[in-house]
Amino acid sequence: MIKAVLLDLDNTLLDNPQDVFVVEYLRAVDQYFAEHWQMSVSGALVKSTRIVLAARDAQQTNTSVVVDVLAKELQRPPKTIMELFEGFYQESYPALQQHSRPVAWAAELIQHLREEYFAVVIATNPLYPAEAIRQRLAWAGLPDTLEYYALVTHGDNMHFAKPDPAYYAEILARVGVEPDEALMVGDSLESDIEPAALVGLHTYHLKTSADGEGAGTLADFYALSIEDNWTNHFPARRLMPAMIEPEMRGNLGALFGMLSQVKDHYWHQHPDRDEWSIMQIICHLLESEQTVQRPRLQRILQEDNPFLTAPRRPAGADAVPCADEGYQVARAFVAERQTTMQFLRALQHEDWMRPARHSIFGPTTLLEMAHFTAQHDRLHLKQLCRTLGKCE
Repeated sequence: MIKAVLLDLDNTLLDNPQDVFVVEYLRAVDQYFAEHWQMSVSGALVKSTRIVLAARDAQQTNTSVVVDVLAKELQRPPKTIMELFEGFYQESYPALQQHSRPVAWAAELIQHLREEYFAVVIATNPLYPAEAIRQRLAWAGLPDTLEYYALVTHGDNMHFAKPDPAYYAEILARVGVEPDEALMVGDSLESDIEPAALVGLHTYHLKTSADGEGAGTLADFYALSIEDNWTNHFPARRLMPAMIEPEMRGNLGALFGMLSQVKDHYWHQHPDRDEWSIMQIICHLLESEQTVQRPRLQRILQEDNPFLTAPRRPAGADAVPCADEGYQVARAFVAERQTTMQFLRALQHEDWMRPARHSIFGPTTLLEMAHFTAQHDRLHLKQLCRTLGKCE
Protein backbone atom coordinates (compact mmCIF):
# COMPACT_ATOMS: atom_id res chain seq x y z
CA MET A 1 0.00 0.00 0.00
CA ILE A 2 1.48 3.33 -1.08
CA LYS A 3 1.81 5.79 1.80
CA ALA A 4 4.32 8.32 0.44
CA VAL A 5 4.57 10.07 -2.92
CA LEU A 6 7.96 11.50 -3.86
CA LEU A 7 7.86 14.29 -6.44
CA ASP A 8 10.86 15.59 -8.34
CA LEU A 9 10.91 19.39 -8.63
CA ASP A 10 12.81 20.58 -11.71
CA ASN A 11 10.99 19.67 -14.93
CA THR A 12 8.36 17.82 -12.93
CA LEU A 13 6.64 20.44 -10.76
CA LEU A 14 8.62 23.37 -12.19
CA ASP A 15 9.63 23.84 -15.82
CA ASN A 16 13.31 24.67 -15.33
CA PRO A 17 15.60 23.44 -18.16
CA GLN A 18 18.86 22.49 -16.49
CA ASP A 19 21.03 23.20 -19.52
CA VAL A 20 20.02 26.85 -19.19
CA PHE A 21 19.54 27.16 -15.44
CA VAL A 22 22.89 25.70 -14.35
CA VAL A 23 24.84 27.95 -16.75
CA GLU A 24 22.99 31.04 -15.53
CA TYR A 25 23.35 29.96 -11.89
CA LEU A 26 27.12 29.58 -12.17
CA ARG A 27 27.38 32.91 -14.00
CA ALA A 28 25.41 34.63 -11.23
CA VAL A 29 27.54 33.02 -8.50
CA ASP A 30 30.76 34.13 -10.20
CA GLN A 31 29.46 37.68 -10.57
CA TYR A 32 28.44 37.87 -6.92
CA PHE A 33 31.75 36.49 -5.63
CA ALA A 34 33.70 38.77 -7.99
CA GLU A 35 31.89 41.79 -6.55
CA HIS A 36 32.65 40.78 -2.97
CA TRP A 37 35.90 38.78 -3.08
CA GLN A 38 37.26 39.54 -6.55
CA MET A 39 37.41 35.85 -7.42
CA SER A 40 35.61 33.23 -9.49
CA VAL A 41 34.03 30.34 -7.60
CA SER A 42 32.25 28.30 -10.28
CA GLY A 43 35.18 25.95 -10.91
CA ALA A 44 35.48 25.06 -7.23
CA LEU A 45 31.69 24.73 -7.00
CA VAL A 46 31.62 22.23 -9.87
CA LYS A 47 34.46 20.29 -8.24
CA SER A 48 32.60 20.14 -4.94
CA THR A 49 29.45 18.91 -6.68
CA ARG A 50 31.38 16.06 -8.27
CA ILE A 51 32.58 15.01 -4.82
CA VAL A 52 29.01 15.09 -3.50
CA LEU A 53 27.94 12.84 -6.38
CA ALA A 54 30.80 10.38 -5.81
CA ALA A 55 30.54 7.40 -3.47
CA ARG A 56 31.29 8.47 0.11
CA ASP A 57 30.22 7.85 3.69
CA ALA A 58 27.02 9.18 5.17
CA GLN A 59 28.31 11.30 8.03
CA GLN A 60 28.42 14.67 6.23
CA THR A 61 25.56 16.56 4.65
CA ASN A 62 25.95 17.56 1.02
CA THR A 63 26.24 21.23 1.99
CA SER A 64 28.98 20.41 4.49
CA VAL A 65 30.96 18.60 1.77
CA VAL A 66 30.56 21.54 -0.62
CA VAL A 67 31.65 24.12 1.96
CA ASP A 68 34.69 22.04 2.99
CA VAL A 69 35.84 21.81 -0.64
CA LEU A 70 35.26 25.51 -1.25
CA ALA A 71 37.14 26.44 1.93
CA LYS A 72 40.14 24.48 0.71
CA GLU A 73 39.97 25.75 -2.87
CA LEU A 74 39.30 29.40 -2.01
CA GLN A 75 41.43 29.55 1.14
CA ARG A 76 38.58 31.11 3.09
CA PRO A 77 36.96 30.01 6.40
CA PRO A 78 33.81 27.88 5.99
CA LYS A 79 31.76 30.35 8.03
CA THR A 80 32.53 33.29 5.75
CA ILE A 81 31.78 31.18 2.66
CA MET A 82 28.39 30.23 4.04
CA GLU A 83 27.64 33.86 4.95
CA LEU A 84 28.46 35.04 1.43
CA PHE A 85 26.28 32.33 -0.11
CA GLU A 86 23.43 33.39 2.17
CA GLY A 87 23.75 36.86 0.71
CA PHE A 88 23.81 35.46 -2.82
CA TYR A 89 20.60 33.50 -2.31
CA GLN A 90 18.86 36.57 -0.91
CA GLU A 91 20.14 39.13 -3.42
CA SER A 92 20.99 37.43 -6.73
CA TYR A 93 19.35 34.01 -6.87
CA PRO A 94 15.75 35.35 -7.19
CA ALA A 95 16.61 36.76 -10.64
CA LEU A 96 16.99 33.20 -11.96
CA GLN A 97 13.23 32.75 -11.74
CA GLN A 98 13.00 34.21 -15.25
CA HIS A 99 14.33 30.92 -16.65
CA SER A 100 11.53 28.85 -15.11
CA ARG A 101 7.75 28.63 -15.17
CA PRO A 102 5.10 26.72 -13.22
CA VAL A 103 3.78 23.38 -14.45
CA ALA A 104 0.03 23.00 -14.81
CA TRP A 105 -1.72 20.91 -12.15
CA ALA A 106 1.29 20.81 -9.81
CA ALA A 107 -0.41 22.74 -7.00
CA GLU A 108 -3.66 20.82 -7.40
CA LEU A 109 -1.80 17.50 -7.30
CA ILE A 110 0.02 18.28 -4.07
CA GLN A 111 -3.13 19.57 -2.39
CA HIS A 112 -5.04 16.44 -3.44
CA LEU A 113 -2.33 14.06 -2.22
CA ARG A 114 -2.24 15.78 1.16
CA GLU A 115 -6.02 15.65 1.43
CA GLU A 116 -5.79 11.90 0.79
CA TYR A 117 -3.23 11.65 3.65
CA PHE A 118 -0.23 10.69 1.56
CA ALA A 119 3.15 11.81 2.85
CA VAL A 120 4.27 14.25 0.14
CA VAL A 121 8.03 14.49 -0.37
CA ILE A 122 9.72 17.05 -2.61
CA ALA A 123 12.49 14.78 -3.87
CA THR A 124 14.63 17.32 -5.70
CA ASN A 125 18.33 16.67 -6.20
CA PRO A 126 19.85 18.03 -2.95
CA LEU A 127 22.74 19.97 -4.46
CA TYR A 128 21.43 23.34 -3.30
CA PRO A 129 20.73 24.67 0.21
CA ALA A 130 17.26 24.90 1.69
CA GLU A 131 16.73 28.54 0.73
CA ALA A 132 17.31 27.79 -2.96
CA ILE A 133 14.74 24.99 -2.90
CA ARG A 134 12.27 27.16 -1.00
CA GLN A 135 12.48 29.81 -3.70
CA ARG A 136 12.04 27.26 -6.49
CA LEU A 137 8.91 25.92 -4.78
CA ALA A 138 7.56 29.48 -4.81
CA TRP A 139 8.47 29.85 -8.48
CA ALA A 140 6.40 26.73 -9.14
CA GLY A 141 3.39 28.31 -7.42
CA LEU A 142 3.59 25.79 -4.58
CA PRO A 143 3.60 26.27 -0.79
CA ASP A 144 7.16 27.32 0.06
CA THR A 145 7.06 26.55 3.77
CA LEU A 146 9.22 23.43 3.97
CA GLU A 147 7.31 22.11 6.98
CA TYR A 148 4.20 21.88 4.77
CA TYR A 149 5.66 18.68 3.29
CA ALA A 150 6.61 15.39 4.90
CA LEU A 151 10.16 16.13 3.70
CA VAL A 152 11.87 18.50 1.28
CA THR A 153 15.33 17.27 0.33
CA HIS A 154 18.12 19.84 0.10
CA GLY A 155 21.84 20.03 0.66
CA ASP A 156 21.47 20.92 4.33
CA ASN A 157 19.55 17.78 5.33
CA MET A 158 20.67 15.04 2.92
CA HIS A 159 23.80 12.91 2.76
CA PHE A 160 23.46 11.55 -0.79
CA ALA A 161 22.34 12.93 -4.14
CA LYS A 162 20.76 11.67 -7.35
CA PRO A 163 21.37 9.31 -9.07
CA ASP A 164 22.73 7.41 -6.04
CA PRO A 165 19.93 5.02 -5.00
CA ALA A 166 20.98 5.57 -1.37
CA TYR A 167 19.39 9.02 -1.72
CA TYR A 168 15.99 7.36 -2.07
CA ALA A 169 16.70 4.97 0.79
CA GLU A 170 17.58 7.91 3.03
CA ILE A 171 14.21 9.49 2.21
CA LEU A 172 12.37 6.28 3.11
CA ALA A 173 14.07 6.11 6.49
CA ARG A 174 13.45 9.80 7.19
CA VAL A 175 9.75 9.55 6.32
CA GLY A 176 9.27 6.16 7.99
CA VAL A 177 8.02 4.02 5.10
CA GLU A 178 9.18 0.85 3.39
CA PRO A 179 10.26 0.80 -0.29
CA ASP A 180 7.01 -0.78 -1.48
CA GLU A 181 5.06 1.94 0.36
CA ALA A 182 6.53 4.77 -1.72
CA LEU A 183 6.07 6.05 -5.28
CA MET A 184 8.61 8.24 -7.11
CA VAL A 185 7.32 10.61 -9.80
CA GLY A 186 9.89 12.29 -12.02
CA ASP A 187 10.99 13.15 -15.53
CA SER A 188 14.49 11.63 -15.57
CA LEU A 189 15.07 7.93 -16.11
CA GLU A 190 18.68 8.22 -14.94
CA SER A 191 18.11 10.35 -11.83
CA ASP A 192 14.54 9.62 -10.78
CA ILE A 193 13.14 6.37 -12.11
CA GLU A 194 15.97 3.85 -12.34
CA PRO A 195 17.67 4.54 -8.97
CA ALA A 196 14.32 4.71 -7.15
CA ALA A 197 13.28 1.39 -8.69
CA LEU A 198 16.63 -0.12 -7.69
CA VAL A 199 15.73 0.45 -4.04
CA GLY A 200 12.27 -1.03 -4.59
CA LEU A 201 10.08 2.06 -4.92
CA HIS A 202 7.17 2.18 -7.33
CA THR A 203 7.80 4.69 -10.13
CA TYR A 204 5.92 6.92 -12.56
CA HIS A 205 8.01 8.29 -15.44
CA LEU A 206 6.73 11.68 -16.57
CA LYS A 207 6.64 12.80 -20.17
CA THR A 208 8.12 16.25 -20.60
CA SER A 209 6.43 16.67 -23.99
CA ALA A 210 3.35 15.23 -25.66
CA ASP A 211 5.42 12.92 -27.85
CA GLY A 212 8.11 12.15 -25.26
CA GLU A 213 8.82 8.88 -23.51
CA GLY A 214 7.09 8.10 -20.24
CA ALA A 215 3.85 6.99 -18.65
CA GLY A 216 2.19 10.40 -18.98
CA THR A 217 2.35 14.10 -18.18
CA LEU A 218 1.87 15.58 -14.72
CA ALA A 219 -1.73 16.27 -15.70
CA ASP A 220 -2.10 12.58 -16.56
CA PHE A 221 -0.70 11.59 -13.18
CA TYR A 222 -3.06 13.98 -11.43
CA ALA A 223 -5.98 12.44 -13.33
CA LEU A 224 -4.79 8.99 -12.25
CA SER A 225 -4.44 10.06 -8.62
CA ILE A 226 -8.10 11.06 -8.32
CA GLU A 227 -9.31 7.63 -9.47
CA ASP A 228 -10.54 5.13 -6.90
CA ASN A 229 -7.89 2.57 -5.91
CA TRP A 230 -5.36 4.26 -8.19
CA THR A 231 -2.40 2.86 -6.29
CA ASN A 232 -3.35 -0.62 -7.53
CA HIS A 233 -1.78 0.39 -10.87
CA PHE A 234 1.64 -0.15 -9.29
CA PRO A 235 2.45 -3.83 -8.65
CA ALA A 236 4.96 -4.86 -6.00
CA ARG A 237 8.60 -5.13 -7.05
CA ARG A 238 10.51 -8.35 -6.50
CA LEU A 239 13.25 -8.23 -3.86
CA MET A 240 16.66 -8.11 -5.57
CA PRO A 241 20.24 -8.27 -4.18
CA ALA A 242 21.05 -4.86 -5.70
CA MET A 243 18.49 -3.25 -3.36
CA ILE A 244 20.26 -4.14 -0.14
CA GLU A 245 23.42 -1.99 0.00
CA PRO A 246 21.67 1.25 -1.05
CA GLU A 247 19.10 0.63 1.68
CA MET A 248 21.83 0.15 4.28
CA ARG A 249 23.76 3.22 3.17
CA GLY A 250 20.65 5.36 3.04
CA ASN A 251 19.71 4.30 6.55
CA LEU A 252 23.08 5.58 7.77
CA GLY A 253 22.41 8.95 6.15
CA ALA A 254 19.02 9.12 7.85
CA LEU A 255 20.61 8.25 11.19
CA PHE A 256 23.11 11.10 11.02
CA GLY A 257 20.40 13.45 9.78
CA MET A 258 18.36 12.73 12.90
CA LEU A 259 21.36 12.87 15.22
CA SER A 260 22.20 16.36 13.95
CA GLN A 261 19.03 17.53 15.73
CA VAL A 262 19.91 15.90 19.07
CA LYS A 263 20.88 18.44 21.73
CA ASP A 264 23.39 17.43 24.38
CA HIS A 265 20.75 16.93 27.06
CA TYR A 266 18.53 14.79 24.80
CA TRP A 267 20.74 11.71 24.60
CA HIS A 268 19.65 10.09 27.86
CA GLN A 269 16.11 11.46 28.12
CA HIS A 270 13.13 9.09 28.42
CA PRO A 271 10.10 11.12 27.24
CA ASP A 272 8.18 7.85 27.50
CA ARG A 273 9.32 6.19 30.71
CA ASP A 274 9.11 2.66 29.31
CA GLU A 275 10.85 3.46 26.00
CA TRP A 276 14.56 3.61 25.21
CA SER A 277 16.48 6.85 25.20
CA ILE A 278 18.19 7.98 22.00
CA MET A 279 21.50 6.68 23.38
CA GLN A 280 19.96 3.27 24.07
CA ILE A 281 18.54 3.09 20.55
CA ILE A 282 21.96 3.77 19.00
CA CYS A 283 23.55 1.24 21.35
CA HIS A 284 20.98 -1.35 20.29
CA LEU A 285 21.73 -0.78 16.60
CA LEU A 286 25.44 -1.28 17.27
CA GLU A 287 25.01 -4.36 19.45
CA SER A 288 22.50 -5.93 17.05
CA GLU A 289 24.85 -5.46 14.10
CA GLN A 290 27.69 -7.11 16.02
CA THR A 291 25.81 -10.01 17.60
CA VAL A 292 22.70 -10.65 15.48
CA GLN A 293 22.47 -9.11 12.02
CA ARG A 294 25.87 -9.88 10.45
CA PRO A 295 26.44 -13.19 12.31
CA ARG A 296 23.05 -14.41 11.07
CA LEU A 297 23.94 -13.65 7.45
CA GLN A 298 27.34 -15.30 7.85
CA ARG A 299 25.73 -18.40 9.30
CA ILE A 300 23.33 -18.74 6.36
CA LEU A 301 26.31 -18.58 4.01
CA GLN A 302 28.36 -21.11 5.98
CA GLU A 303 25.71 -23.69 6.95
CA ASP A 304 23.19 -25.67 4.93
CA ASN A 305 19.66 -24.47 5.64
CA PRO A 306 20.36 -23.45 9.28
CA PHE A 307 17.60 -23.02 11.86
CA LEU A 308 17.62 -19.43 13.09
CA THR A 309 16.16 -18.64 16.47
CA ALA A 310 14.86 -15.20 17.33
CA PRO A 311 17.41 -13.08 19.21
CA ARG A 312 16.97 -12.70 22.94
CA ARG A 313 14.70 -9.92 24.07
CA PRO A 314 16.73 -6.70 24.36
CA ALA A 315 17.15 -4.94 27.69
CA GLY A 316 14.48 -2.49 28.78
CA ALA A 317 14.50 1.24 29.33
CA ASP A 318 16.27 0.87 32.67
CA ALA A 319 19.36 -0.73 31.10
CA VAL A 320 22.70 1.04 31.36
CA PRO A 321 23.66 2.47 27.92
CA CYS A 322 26.76 1.10 26.22
CA ALA A 323 28.53 4.49 26.23
CA ASP A 324 28.21 8.13 27.24
CA GLU A 325 29.08 9.80 23.92
CA GLY A 326 26.43 9.28 21.24
CA TYR A 327 28.43 10.08 18.12
CA GLN A 328 31.14 7.65 19.23
CA VAL A 329 28.53 4.88 19.25
CA ALA A 330 27.09 6.02 15.91
CA ARG A 331 30.52 5.96 14.29
CA ALA A 332 31.14 2.48 15.70
CA PHE A 333 27.84 1.38 14.17
CA VAL A 334 28.94 2.80 10.81
CA ALA A 335 32.18 0.79 11.02
CA GLU A 336 30.25 -2.40 11.79
CA ARG A 337 27.80 -1.72 8.98
CA GLN A 338 30.65 -1.18 6.54
CA THR A 339 31.99 -4.61 7.51
CA THR A 340 28.55 -6.09 6.85
CA MET A 341 28.37 -4.42 3.45
CA GLN A 342 31.84 -5.70 2.56
CA PHE A 343 30.60 -9.20 3.40
CA LEU A 344 27.57 -8.74 1.14
CA ARG A 345 29.66 -7.35 -1.75
CA ALA A 346 31.69 -10.56 -1.78
CA LEU A 347 28.64 -12.79 -2.26
CA GLN A 348 28.08 -14.65 -5.50
CA HIS A 349 24.65 -14.40 -7.11
CA GLU A 350 23.64 -17.87 -5.95
CA ASP A 351 24.71 -17.09 -2.37
CA TRP A 352 21.86 -14.63 -1.96
CA MET A 353 19.32 -17.42 -2.37
CA ARG A 354 20.85 -19.75 0.21
CA PRO A 355 17.98 -21.05 2.37
CA ALA A 356 17.40 -20.88 6.09
CA ARG A 357 14.58 -21.61 8.53
CA HIS A 358 13.55 -18.88 10.93
CA SER A 359 11.66 -19.59 14.13
CA ILE A 360 9.27 -16.68 13.40
CA PHE A 361 9.39 -16.05 9.65
CA GLY A 362 9.58 -19.68 8.55
CA PRO A 363 11.46 -20.59 5.33
CA THR A 364 13.63 -17.70 4.22
CA THR A 365 16.82 -16.82 2.35
CA LEU A 366 19.99 -14.83 2.92
CA LEU A 367 18.51 -12.11 0.68
CA GLU A 368 15.37 -11.83 2.79
CA MET A 369 17.37 -11.71 6.01
CA ALA A 370 19.64 -8.99 4.59
CA HIS A 371 16.54 -7.00 3.69
CA PHE A 372 15.25 -7.59 7.21
CA THR A 373 18.47 -6.01 8.55
CA ALA A 374 17.63 -2.84 6.62
CA GLN A 375 14.05 -3.00 7.90
CA HIS A 376 15.38 -3.39 11.44
CA ASP A 377 17.30 -0.14 10.94
CA ARG A 378 14.19 1.68 9.80
CA LEU A 379 12.14 0.35 12.69
CA HIS A 380 14.53 1.87 15.21
CA LEU A 381 15.09 5.04 13.19
CA LYS A 382 11.34 5.59 13.37
CA GLN A 383 11.58 4.99 17.13
CA LEU A 384 14.46 7.47 17.35
CA CYS A 385 12.45 10.06 15.42
CA ARG A 386 9.48 9.70 17.77
CA THR A 387 11.69 9.97 20.85
CA LEU A 388 13.54 12.99 19.46
CA GLY A 389 10.25 14.75 18.76
CA LYS A 390 9.25 14.41 22.43
CA CYS A 391 12.55 15.51 23.98
CA GLU A 392 12.62 18.87 25.74
